[in-house]
Amino acid sequence: MSVLFLTSDIGASKKENGVRVVTKLNNTNKFIENLQKFVKGGNLVIIASNPNSHKVNDEYAKLTFNSFNMSGFDFKKLWVVDERTKEIDVLLKKANLIFLAGGDTAGEMRYYTEIGLGEKLKSLNTVILGQSAGALNMAEEVYCSPEDESELNNERYFDGLGLTHLNIEPHYKNSPHFKKWGDLQKILLQDSKKKHFIAITDGSYIIEEETYFEIFGEAYSFDNGKCSQICQNGLSLRLKKLPSVDKYVL
Repeated sequence: MSVLFLTSDIGASKKENGVRVVTKLNNTNKFIENLQKFVKGGNLVIIASNPNSHKVNDEYAKLTFNSFNMSGFDFKKLWVVDERTKEIDVLLKKANLIFLAGGDTAGEMRYYTEIGLGEKLKSLNTVILGQSAGALNMAEEVYCSPEDESELNNERYFDGLGLTHLNIEPHYKNSPHFKKWGDLQKILLQDSKKKHFIAITDGSYIIEEETYFEIFGEAYSFDNGKCSQICQNGLSLRLKKLPSVDKYVL
């Protein structure tokens, strides 16, 4: 199987005077060193969240590509997958790192389903990195929490790519929605009665290999209506998978 990285926000760019500029990757919890254990460069494929936003996709991809190389990687080629891409399978097979971009989670998953991305990725043996919505959609069944009151009636559970049984809640405590909307914590606790998930803050991430998950940085377990911190910045926690695959030892 491929090595999976589920991330909240890896950095890569920031706004300066209204213009988005490239930055180094967020290395708060040794993200760069741990990713370089599996990939050091080669071909980077970025799968866009919105297949129709060609200009935004190209600009975002270039910033991300430059950020990786600014941070010590040596990527030679960059390919963007969106509605313009004709030979998706060929590009994916050439990829040393596949990056699933952030964006609108449900909209992104509709595009992934349209191009049959789940089955394509399952056949590969590479490194797949999901950020925010991209990480959410890596799950067998996606849990997508509402960002504000306008999304309260949105569908929160839908089929994902099927790469992992792990569900995450990205940007925990970092999102402006979380800070402004006090009811989100109550909703997360209520929803955890139906599905367990791990909330991670920006700069934290999870690596999944064949027999284990490993959490790096600040993280919280939401399970059966309760929330408990299970890791903090500067530390890591390895969870061994049990034979049932969708369970692990915490």
